[in-house]
Amino acid sequence: GSEDEVDTQAACASFFHHLTNLTTNATHTSPQSLRFVLSVPVSSEFKHISNLSSSLHEGVVKSIDEVGGYNKRVKKDIHGQKRTLAVLTHPIAIAHAHGVFSPLTLPSTSSPPLLSNDQDSPQNILIVDWGASALSITSLFVTTSPQGIARITKHTSDKSLGGKKIIHLLVQHIAELFERKVRGMIPPGETLCNKKAKAKLEVAAEDALRSFGFSPKVTVTIDGLIDGIDCHVDVMLARFEMLMGSCLRSAEMKLKEFSAGSSDAVVAFDQVIGAGSVMRMKSVDRMMDQIFPRGKVCRGKSVNDVPPEEAVAMGCAVYGSTCLSSRFAHGHGNNDDSGDEAIAQQEQGNNDSIQRVEEEVPLCPIGIGLSLQEGDPAAVVMIDKMAPLPALVTKIVDITGCTSNSIGITQIDESNDEKVVGKIEGFNPNDMKEVEVTMELTAEGKLSVSLNGGPVLEV
Repeated sequence: GSEDEVDTQAACASFFHHLTNLTTNATHTSPQSLRFVLSVPVSSEFKHISNLSSSLHEGVVKSIDEVGGYNKRVKKDIHGQKRTLAVLTHPIAIAHAHGVFSPLTLPSTSSPPLLSNDQDSPQNILIVDWGASALSITSLFVTTSPQGIARITKHTSDKSLGGKKIIHLLVQHIAELFERKVRGMIPPGETLCNKKAKAKLEVAAEDALRSFGFSPKVTVTIDGLIDGIDCHVDVMLARFEMLMGSCLRSAEMKLKEFSAGSSDAVVAFDQVIGAGSVMRMKSVDRMMDQIFPRGKVCRGKSVNDVPPEEAVAMGCAVYGSTCLSSRFAHGHGNNDDSGDEAIAQQEQGNNDSIQRVEEEVPLCPIGIGLSLQEGDPAAVVMIDKMAPLPALVTKIVDITGCTSNSIGITQIDESNDEKVVGKIEGFNPNDMKEVEVTMELTAEGKLSVSLNGGPVLEV
């Protein structure tokens, strides 16, 4: 109904207002200089895109009004400025992140563009976006001469196979393990009936799903999950993969049906790009390897790849940088109408005069975790692979399973092999159930660790 739409739009505006404040504080810029590139699903309606753009604009305007210091004339000019630079579909944004349309890739990556050296030959690119909302499969036909033009030749999306279903399976599994461990203290099924407990489990399941990309076992710890009872269970990757077997089989059938041509053979794509948080799972890796040649699948596994869960956002950043560079390259400054003209020229392929000023952002090629027992895999991942550097992370770590007075600092390489590089000492696991660990990794590779705000250990 109309009331629900108004409430939804108000909630969106409030969220983008909060996002604007975070952005301006992090970049030390004024809200009036913010511009946006939106990425939407392929099947999005114009009405929804328009509402989203309006919510973005309202969020920025709220932040500008809070700053103050502007007279009425300046405020009117600021409120009238256009904030949305462009609207992209998810597959196009992912393609931009991987450098499909330009030999220049994202500043944080040093990998070459996906297109072959023969810039005059068209390319068939398959984009598999398996995120929280749905499993989306898109085929792009890309021409590189005289300018990069992409045409979506085929697209399908299945919401029943989205990451939310996988999270739901993991939540049910964690709840069963928890109720089995505290049998008799709460009735069966009570955990999922409690809204607060279910919300806590969903957050823990999302963290566990990310950790499965680095470790075959994840320890889920939640203080006071229900009725004051703490949750501390170990979730094994092999068992969880068995539970989501039907989901994987359905996704495999979907991919094969989409990729099959007139015969039963899989169509040869020049490149296959994987995106979305589910792509981190090893079972999905094996499925992709079985369907497509391993060398042609890009899914964020090497140090130079784009992280799959961040591909859409990175693609929008690349395109937005190109639009703004085009504006300043043509000497239009902050004039919005002229900026739109410059963007139109850029879309027509007039890219020769565009100059990009980019700052390299180094990524962490390894993961850093904590091991509670000597010889055991990392129970907690502090710094993920491909995390931007410098990285500063603080986490509460449950140490009830620790039998010694030390916690191992482990380094997790690309093949998930672990190596102990240091130890955190100076605590008694019998006196406390959890500790606060703060870890900082600089771009130069200097690792600093602090326990409960105490002395800093440098590795």
